[in-house]
Amino acid sequence: MKVEIKKISVMTVLFSVFPLAVFVVMLVGAFLELFNPESVLSVDYFMGLVMRAIQETILFLVSTVFFLLTYNVLTALGIRGVRVTLEDKE
Repeated sequence: MKVEIKKISVMTVLFSVFPLAVFVVMLVGAFLELFNPESVLSVDYFMGLVMRAIQETILFLVSTVFFLLTYNVLTALGIRGVRVTLEDKE
């Protein structure tokens, strides 16, 4: 069965678990810097890591919203959406 994704709701993406998943990935990426031998562990350093994760999450979500709006405009203009072939396992 072929399915075509024609429109993606921006509000659905923003109010789903997607932002939380992105934040967790960015937080893990920021905390990997703890293994840097030149890092000095302090409260300011940890807050900097958390703020960096928040900044990267916001930047990623803004770029995702821009991509979704562009995708929705292009599909509204008549360009085909993403097609996925789904197969039933029996």
